[in-house]
Amino acid sequence: MAGDPLRDAFRTELDTVIAAASPAILWARKDLLNTTDQPAPPPAGASAAASGWFEIEFPGGTEQQVTFGAPGANLHREQGQVTIRAVTRLRAGKTIRDLAETYMAQVRTGFRMRRFTAGGLDIQVTSTGAMGGGEDEAGQWAESLALAYSVYNRG
Repeated sequence: MAGDPLRDAFRTELDTVIAAASPAILWARKDLLNTTDQPAPPPAGASAAASGWFEIEFPGGTEQQVTFGAPGANLHREQGQVTIRAVTRLRAGKTIRDLAETYMAQVRTGFRMRRFTAGGLDIQVTSTGAMGGGEDEAGQWAESLALAYSVYNRG
């Protein structure tokens, strides 16, 4: 069973951006939002290919009605944020840190002004934020990227 069409679309689009990256991005996305996947850090001796992963979070947004007079068919503009993180073990070293930053720069470029559709929704990434890094709640290192989006919902 599929989840929310907007969230599913962003998950799929992140996988697409990762798969299409050149040079190749060797880390995959882990689905950690209320799933059984665990955000366990990679072992200290993990290769660069196995040293990290991507996560996606949906902190929310706002919705405003933009058309009137057609009950059930009016348009409502939703604007919100999606946060993507490249996560690795804390103190993994300069090489892994630089790799995470490089991957996030590629993901940022891949999402810049990107348009995609899902379930009848036309989604537009309206801006990409500057990358930020820091320790996450699980004590791992994360490079973060914020994406602003806009979508018109009908109802």
